[in-house]
Amino acid sequence: MTNSRLNRMFRLRELPEFVGLRRTQIGELIKTGEFPKPIPLSDTGRAVAWLEGDLIAWQNGRIAARNNESA
Repeated sequence: MTNSRLNRMFRLRELPEFVGLRRTQIGELIKTGEFPKPIPLSDTGRAVAWLEGDLIAWQNGRIAARNNESA
């Protein structure tokens, strides 16, 4: 049996509160590869979301970068 726990997903309108960046900043970071890519929720690609695990990994990377700078 596979893991039946669902992954929490965040839509773009929720991201600013979760990551502390504006939507435009998030878009710029996605373009440069510095932020996780969204997952398409529909075949047209208009509805997208981000996995909570990807966002947590991104946050941990930012924390690690901060800690390495202060070392």
